[in-house]
Amino acid sequence: MALIIEDGSIVANANSYVTVANFRLYAEARGVTDISEVDSDVEVLLIKAMDFLEGQHTRYQGLTTSSDQVLQWPRSGVMVNNLPVGVYEIPRVLEYAQYALALEVHAGNDLQPTRLPSTKGVISREKIGPIEIAYESSKTAGFTPGFAKAEALLSHLYKRNGLQLIRT
Repeated sequence: MALIIEDGSIVANANSYVTVANFRLYAEARGVTDISEVDSDVEVLLIKAMDFLEGQHTRYQGLTTSSDQVLQWPRSGVMVNNLPVGVYEIPRVLEYAQYALALEVHAGNDLQPTRLPSTKGVISREKIGPIEIAYESSKTAGFTPGFAKAEALLSHLYKRNGLQLIRT
């Protein structure tokens, strides 16, 4: 499967904001030198990163630009650092977030782990004699991974919660 790059012009069947070549440059600049030479292997990393980005759709500022677009970007009504993002622009921080997330996948991290209701939680209490083990509820089983680099980049694109710091 080849990547189809969304460049802001509402590309039909787009599935990525970035190219394999640019991802390799990003990775190399950060000292990651063991990226596969096989383009299809790298495309899988980028598609998994896209799955995560698309899953954030309710958190993004603004509205999708066209009912014909496949992906969440481009969007209208978006501000980054108090400057408007063009209606047909893919923000650089979104591209960098896709790169950062693809590196997380490359490192073996699951960006969207599945937790089943039957999954036991982490051990919250342990007693040795007579043996007693207690697990957190299945609702809190495991944890939701955090990806600090990507989240820091994406925070520029997320809706604000309405709270502001006012200094007097």
